[in-house]
Amino acid sequence: GLLAAGQSILALVLAAALAFSRGRACKQTTPWGPRWLALLVARLLTAVAGAFGVGHDVLWPGTIDPGQQYMIVWFPHGAMTVSALFFGGLLSLRRQPVEWYTGVASILFNCPGLREVLLLLNAREISRGVMDSLLAAGHSVGVQPGGIYEQLHSDHRREQAFFPPNLTFIRLAMAHGTPLLPLYLFGENQLYATSPLLQALARFVYGLTGIPALIPLGRWGLPTIVPKPRHVAIRFGRPVHVGPPQKEPSDAAVEEVYIRYTAELNRLWNEHKAALPPEVAAQGLNIVRRTRPVQPPQAKLGRAAATNGCADAARH
Repeated sequence: GLLAAGQSILALVLAAALAFSRGRACKQTTPWGPRWLALLVARLLTAVAGAFGVGHDVLWPGTIDPGQQYMIVWFPHGAMTVSALFFGGLLSLRRQPVEWYTGVASILFNCPGLREVLLLLNAREISRGVMDSLLAAGHSVGVQPGGIYEQLHSDHRREQAFFPPNLTFIRLAMAHGTPLLPLYLFGENQLYATSPLLQALARFVYGLTGIPALIPLGRWGLPTIVPKPRHVAIRFGRPVHVGPPQKEPSDAAVEEVYIRYTAELNRLWNEHKAALPPEVAAQGLNIVRRTRPVQPPQAKLGRAAATNGCADAARH
């Protein structure tokens, strides 16, 4: 009963603390914790989002093979990645349309409670080594190429997709011959309002400390993590095939896949842009390819080792 469930949760918390202290839990390629508990937590998160007035629906095309391995490449990051946390776990566990492991910044695994939730819902450290191991094990993975850079430039008034200059995620997919699967969260950016002044402050703090301390304006227009009541339309696109495995694909081959991925992302966005506020949809999707890598910030206050995960996320 409830006592047994409570004991299971306590045991998992202790196990996660021990495993993470040894650097294992956020890198493992197998499910963490009992699946019944993962499903319970995922349903609870979705219910909490609903209580805040945040609903969702999901659609995917028939061209997606549920038995195929994919690299799910999703946009936008948004100010707080609400949809990924509150809906992504349940979609994955229900195989809607496939089950996947999502890469997140390793700094998030430093937070007790959140750490266990992330591990249960198949979140893993967003580093090339971990993603490579997951793909080699036959799992589908989820990546958000814009990372912290995109988060710090999130804007509720326009839709933007930021790509890193080296396209590491495409190179990784090509190394395994894993098709890319576009995913767009229509309404994610509108869960919070953004202020240019607060964003500039967040970027300044990130430059000093390496911590993405974004201050979003949520419900009631206040600086709070409570989102505005909105509906998020979760839409998967058509698979973008990358060909047979190439351990070291040429730059030209990588660019060709990038062009095809962004073309499908644009097609998907245009097909479902009516789910956005009219004034936002009218501006189109702004695709930004960064021209130089984001260098790890030179922190004046010193940085903990775990913070390096943020830099990894930004580079991917």
